[in-house]
Order: sequence, then structure tokens, then C-alpha cells
Amino acid sequence: MYQLIKEIPITLSVAVATVVVFLVPGLGGLLDFQTNVPALHQLLQLFTCHTAHWSLDHLVWDLLMFVTMGVICERKNSAQFAIVLILSAIAIPLFVSCFSLDVSSYRGLSGLDTALFGLAVLYLVRSSLQEQNWPGVGMYGFLFIGMMGKIAYEYCVGGTLFVSSDGFTAVPIAHLVGAVIGTAMGLFDMARMPPVSLAKRNAFQRTRVIG
Repeated sequence: MYQLIKEIPITLSVAVATVVVFLVPGLGGLLDFQTNVPALHQLLQLFTCHTAHWSLDHLVWDLLMFVTMGVICERKNSAQFAIVLILSAIAIPLFVSCFSLDVSSYRGLSGLDTALFGLAVLYLVRSSLQEQNWPGVGMYGFLFIGMMGKIAYEYCVGGTLFVSSDGFTAVPIAHLVGAVIGTAMGLFDMARMPPVSLAKRNAFQRTRVIG
């Protein structure tokens, strides 16, 4: 357990905080982001609103995705993971308040989930390219396209694909903003990747040295 805490402290901290917020009656109402209140008066809520949820179904789906993607991203590069979380946490409520005028308050991890999904998939694409695992590149590339298709579906139907949106309004702009931030960081990481042939040669040389 100590090793797990050491490897993914941010993921576990956010997950625990999210469960606590859901279990304490009335706490979510204090922590969500009110779109009709100036952001400067809600600096804390820019971050805490992501831990509040509207229902158990909403919580379970969001938390499952967050922990899964968080484990992948935080283990791969904790600094990039933290940057994506911070940027997404700030940008998502601001964009929601500007472009989703029918939404009075914002809650949920789903925007952060989408950011981490985009980042994680591009990490996996990079690893597959380095290993010249072309089926893996295709599979993870398909997942990335699926993420964008999900967002497009939400814009078209005005609802969520997995979570029941009864009792709250779907906000696809939150997912789009998260996807852009996570993808941008993933592409930045891929841009620093050496050519496949060079990566393969370096791996071969390390194998010879070890052998």
C-alpha cells in the first residue's frame, strides 16, 4: 500500500476527496462552481467543483475513469500529469460558464477524465511507436478517435453517452476543453520522442551492454 501511495499520490488524494465530498451531506453544494458568480469570487471552487457529483451513477463512472487514467499518467510522468490536471481544473469551469449558459452550476470529474484519457492514449501510442508495435498504434489511435466521437455525440444529442444525465445538464464543452489540454500535452511529449529507428538502436545497444 505504501508503494502505491508513493507512485500515485495525486490520483489517490483526489479519489479519496471525491468520495468524502459525496458522502458528506450538503458539501457538494458548497464546493461546486456557480456559473452566475464571478470566477474571482470562486477561486477555490475552480478546483473543488471537480470533486462534487450529482448522483452515485455520476460518481462511479467519473471516479472509475479518473483512477484508471490517473494510474497510467501519473506513473508515466507525474509532472505532466499534474500540469494537465491544474490547467484543466481551471479552464473547464471557466469555459462552461462562458459557453454553457443553461448550466447554473458545474460538478464532476468527467472533464478531467477526458484530459487524462487523451494524455494516456498518446502515451500508449508513443510507447507502441517506439516498440514498432503497429497493431498497438492502430488500437490506441482508434481509442483516441472514439474519444472525439463521444464528444461529437454529446454535442449532437445534448446528453451523455455512458452516465444517465437525468437531474443534470450535460456539458460537452467540459469534455472538449479537457480533450484539447490532454492531447496538447500528449503531442508535446511525442514531439520529444526520438525517431523510431534511433529508439530501437538505443534499446539494442543497452541490451548489448547488459548482456
